[in-house]
Amino acid sequence: MLVSINEMPGWGFGNRVFYYNNLRQYAHRMGYDWSCCPWDGYQYFKGNLLNNSQIGDIELEPQLGDNFFKWGHISTRSIFELDEIPKVPENTCAVHFRGTDYYSWNATAVLDTDYYIDSVDLVKDDVSHFKLFTDDYSLPSFRAVVEKLDKEDIGFFLGENTADRRHFINDFSYMTECEYIISSPSTFCMTAGFIGKKKRIIHSEQWLLDRINHEDKFLIDLCNGGNRDYKIWKRV
Repeated sequence: MLVSINEMPGWGFGNRVFYYNNLRQYAHRMGYDWSCCPWDGYQYFKGNLLNNSQIGDIELEPQLGDNFFKWGHISTRSIFELDEIPKVPENTCAVHFRGTDYYSWNATAVLDTDYYIDSVDLVKDDVSHFKLFTDDYSLPSFRAVVEKLDKEDIGFFLGENTADRRHFINDFSYMTECEYIISSPSTFCMTAGFIGKKKRIIHSEQWLLDRINHEDKFLIDLCNGGNRDYKIWKRV
């Protein structure tokens, strides 16, 4: 029996990684062979991620995180190994902000300034560098963190991502090698959390509670402990 992804939806990179991971995990769970069509982003990883691109007996339906923990028998770090791994200073904390289309998708997903400031305060004595990643330089939370780091003379750098995201793999690969992540609700950030170096991951308590109330299976399972590849270190 062969299970496949025959057409990758027009999603962002993080969503594509989630969907592809589901394929590999489901095939392993069921004892099936697997295959995948080419998708934008697979070329950044080592190994054969397509397995001949054959059309399978079963096409895996498009899905994101609902079965991430239920099906998670293969380490995501063995499925996704980047071809080019950046050199990241020890004890670097990635801080991910997301705005733009999130205002129209779900305004509560645009996390408030207090979450970011409190998270920076939580780790600032233990990290040597911060690197800030955002698709929206006008976000009040982003501007507040920059101001705080400047004022307290704490070293930080900015990611290369632009509004059209042409440099997304540079930001993504850098995040995979950070030891801390102050996370957003973005799958771009969350997938970086389960690839590369194992990390101390911080999530917004307010966002988690909101999504639990909306019966978000991924975040419910995450709050119940996650797994070896992705778990919460602190809720802020």
